[in-house]
Amino acid sequence: MRHTVPNLASSGEPDAAEWVARLQNRPNDLGLRRDFDSWLKADPANKDAYASAWDAWARLGALSDEPEILAARARLKAELAADQRRRARPQVRWAAAVAALVTAGGFGTALWLATAPSDHAPAVAPAQTAQAVYRTGVGEQKTITLADGSVATLSTDSVLRVTEWGARRALTLDRGEAFFQVAKNPQRPFVVTADGRTVTALGTAFNVRVDPGKWSVSLLEGKIRVADPAAHNSVDLLPGSRLEQQAGSTWAVAAADVAALTSWRDGSLTFDDQPLAEIVGELNRYSVRKIRIDSPRVAATPMSGRFKTGDVSGFVDALSAYGAAKVKTGQSGEIVLVSP
Repeated sequence: MRHTVPNLASSGEPDAAEWVARLQNRPNDLGLRRDFDSWLKADPANKDAYASAWDAWARLGALSDEPEILAARARLKAELAADQRRRARPQVRWAAAVAALVTAGGFGTALWLATAPSDHAPAVAPAQTAQAVYRTGVGEQKTITLADGSVATLSTDSVLRVTEWGARRALTLDRGEAFFQVAKNPQRPFVVTADGRTVTALGTAFNVRVDPGKWSVSLLEGKIRVADPAAHNSVDLLPGSRLEQQAGSTWAVAAADVAALTSWRDGSLTFDDQPLAEIVGELNRYSVRKIRIDSPRVAATPMSGRFKTGDVSGFVDALSAYGAAKVKTGQSGEIVLVSP
């Protein structure tokens, strides 16, 4: 399998191409992200150069539909089935499955697994006005560089509004999930409102998520204050902690693997000994075609690993190959998982 990658150096953009590669390989490196933001601001032409380099890189994402990739997946499925016959119902470990797929598919497949989907291309906001609205569809991701240099990354099916942009930098997450990397400015507080609660930061990196009946905040770096004005309640979070609240319950703050919770930014989801029902619920957020579990035993099956967002076919193929569930098609076209 041979794929041609454009020679970005010949178009005068070697720095832009190098930034694309670095950010893909180290998506959670906050120091690297700060250096990249400084590079963007150093020259107005850098934004256009980066957008062009990203487009060339993102085109590699189309490899997922090529015959070689599909054949690699089929070989993986056969290998998993053979392994299942040798062992008695092993726990599914996605890391091993992904490694096998990379080996089976070769260099092109490895690029496909490492490359973010084309709809992850960054959107640069050169100026900020109140009531600006940013949206993502199901399975889409969008990165927005705000006028002050802060960066907001929206996950699937999310809506973020800029509600004030003056002495205070204020945004509201109406739906979904967003990760914020805040440019320091003590004179201009950065405030995100979600489900009636506020998250205030000066210079930090944090994740906010709103679900039906639940909301949460996770902190990667710095310090934030979460407040509920209606309840006159507030709490300060430290790095590596997560605050979560179910409807009608009190706030719960605990240590968390925040890197895993925010792995959606590099196009993957990380699970650690979680019930299949919870995993399917998360995967369904990123796919138009939904998965439904029609078996309490299958729903309770614990699994671990890392999986590509939106790759429903690969997920159910592996479940079937391991004998963890049988796969059927529902009347409305959804994927139904039943007991094997």
